Amino acid sequence: MGVYRIRLNILFFMSFLFVSCESSEENNSDNIDNDFYFNNVAAFYSHYDGSDNRLSIYLEFLDALDNIELITGVITNDEQVLYEFTLSNLEINANVFIYEAILTDNILSDNIYLYNMDINIYFTDQPSYSFSSILTTPIDPQIIDYNIPDFFQLDSTNWKILSIDLEVKDLNGFSNIESVRYQIKSTLLNGCNTDCIIDDNCNEDIIGEEYVSDETWVFDYIESTTDSTYFYSEEILIRPLDGSALYDNEGNIIFNAADCGRTGIVEFKLIAVDKDGLSDEIDSILMEITQ
Repeated sequence: MGVYRIRLNILFFMSFLFVSCESSEENNSDNIDNDFYFNNVAAFYSHYDGSDNRLSIYLEFLDALDNIELITGVITNDEQVLYEFTLSNLEINANVFIYEAILTDNILSDNIYLYNMDINIYFTDQPSYSFSSILTTPIDPQIIDYNIPDFFQLDSTNWKILSIDLEVKDLNGFSNIESVRYQIKSTLLNGCNTDCIIDDNCNEDIIGEEYVSDETWVFDYIESTTDSTYFYSEEILIRPLDGSALYDNEGNIIFNAADCGRTGIVEFKLIAVDKDGLSDEIDSILMEITQ
């Protein structure tokens, strides 16, 4: 094509512990020692899976507390109570309390991704204790900008680098981005204007109707300017007009020679996918390869 790239549950609480995002906590009770959370809680996680509307809560204490009577939770938005629940003690581990349920579709809005969650711990022999957390729900990543030139001129004998920059916004955070990648369609690559030595059909045009991809065609993360906007970059090697092979520093062939470096029109598709299975893509980005 003339465009290439170098790079060469077992229990609920266990699985949930390793795939969920840790929530932030804030002590909201002055009834008991303000250090209760830090002295007693080993881990707290909340996770909402938008694909099946599954809410999962995990609370683990450093040691088993015999005086706990009840642990409840409430999800709110703008002080409106949306959902209430009660955590259950895990039978095989007295330190762990969990909750898991499928919520109906209308409880959490598709347009809101941050909710308040209050966890209330009731004791048999002392005042209750509460702490707050943030529950995040899945939201689509968004490609907000990219930089691909309209024209790219081939060198006569040397391989050149096509640099592509991409900006992605994901309100669920960088850790929620699974991959940022690209695909290419050979809309029209002109035949070689030379004798065909390597490929008998080198003089024929290449017209592609589908985008093609490779597992290595992914962007590298560069930096973030905010806690939800991330920059990626990629470098693609472009074959010269004379079709020269590409060698590494030790003289080994990376890409074999071709009859020519083809000019013409290619189309790019840019794809951002997050760990919730949500994605955004931009296609039909035209670039002309010239001589």
